[in-house]
Amino acid sequence: MLSSEISEILNLIYYLSPFFTLIFGTIVISFLIIWKKIKIAKVVSYISLLMSLFFTLYFIYNNYTFVISNSTLIIDKFSQLIWLAILAGGIVSLSSMHEELLKREAQPLLLLSVASGLLVISSRDLLILFLSLEATVFPTYALVSQLKRDPISAEATVKYFVFGILSTLLFGYGIALIYGSVGSTLFINIKNFINSQDYASFSNYIMLGLILIILSLAIKATLFPLHVWAIDTYQGSPTSISAYLSSSSKIIGIAAIALLLVGPFYDLYTIFGFELRYIMSILVVATIILPNIAGLVQRNIKRLLAYSSVAHSGYMALVYVYPEGTLQFLAYYLITYSIAKSVSFLITNLISGEGSYSPYDLLRGLFKYRRTSLAAITFAIALLSLAGIPPFAGFMAKFLIFLNTSYMGNLGIALALIALIMSAVSVYYYAYLIRLEVLPTTNGANINFVSRLDSNCVMIISILLLLVLTFYPNLFILPFPLLE
Repeated sequence: MLSSEISEILNLIYYLSPFFTLIFGTIVISFLIIWKKIKIAKVVSYISLLMSLFFTLYFIYNNYTFVISNSTLIIDKFSQLIWLAILAGGIVSLSSMHEELLKREAQPLLLLSVASGLLVISSRDLLILFLSLEATVFPTYALVSQLKRDPISAEATVKYFVFGILSTLLFGYGIALIYGSVGSTLFINIKNFINSQDYASFSNYIMLGLILIILSLAIKATLFPLHVWAIDTYQGSPTSISAYLSSSSKIIGIAAIALLLVGPFYDLYTIFGFELRYIMSILVVATIILPNIAGLVQRNIKRLLAYSSVAHSGYMALVYVYPEGTLQFLAYYLITYSIAKSVSFLITNLISGEGSYSPYDLLRGLFKYRRTSLAAITFAIALLSLAGIPPFAGFMAKFLIFLNTSYMGNLGIALALIALIMSAVSVYYYAYLIRLEVLPTTNGANINFVSRLDSNCVMIISILLLLVLTFYPNLFILPFPLLE
């Protein structure tokens, strides 16, 4: 009896080895920071993230699927591919941290948030999903508030906290309505109930519960109109934390919505009277158009990258309208986006520091000097990938999502056309930033540029990935449907 229990515990540790690696690393790093071993702590942080990435790649290569605790957690290809995007953002965020953050609690909090994010994507129970999301968000409250003397940072912290509380309340109310109707929070039980004769008596409560949960997750995914916190928060947060929020943290919200819509609630797409496709279409169109237009008039790098990040949420949300034709390519989009967006914040951090001050003029002359040339090239490639310019991976990601959306009928064609037009609009502000890199410097721009070995390595690897991944989207195809 005892041996079987030990065997089950060991199996659980093996199945969740990427998660437990990060948790163990968090504990070790916390003690190292207390003992003022900052450099060693950073090395341990890298080892933890890279080991977690290695375990994930090993699971993907061997096509492993693990079912844990009566299907409340499932480690399948969906989970593992999204994990890659989350870990990529975490690694880049760590590489961009300045010493002032490394000396504080930023490293263990970052790893704790990443670890919890892995559980979110593996959850197949609403209650586990909710708890994992909260465990992901709580560390970021402290991370966002690191710049205590910056008034913009104080405003960013308040907005982030208020919208975080709103998200928690909406999700809690949604779970209450669904549990009260179904009598279970397990995905498979919810799906079976929706397909049963009892559904008609509770349909309104289930639909309202789903809407509340989607609104909760829309805050984390920065979908219109619940994106308003993100602009000021990305600007006011330490730049390395903005890199994490705009990549891994956002990806968790995007993937969680997809997890629900193609899992327990997928059959609602076919129920007459609940036009889920049209509800999601309105969110998509608004999220694509408004941030791209707002991005045209920005003069702060971090604010522009924030609006760009929101616009990309709209492109990703095309998956919610026609998941049967586009979900397969979501992981590929998330991975390429995570690399490009987090790296663009990394370069911003190198030239402007962790604070909110990041005017466009700081980009001037990046191509001119040898010490900044690698950063200039990386920044240009990241922006071109975000814009969807070939031969970079962002182009292939957008191409696959837009093309397969257009195959789904008249509504799909309209959505794909809007996305294509606004993607073309975004090229203007991306190109404007790249143009600044070749202009002469003014007022001593780039004088505070910081170059570090780990940042340089991350930039080189990012360039290679954004080039190579263009030709291998087939390696990141997600399963559909999620629940058989």
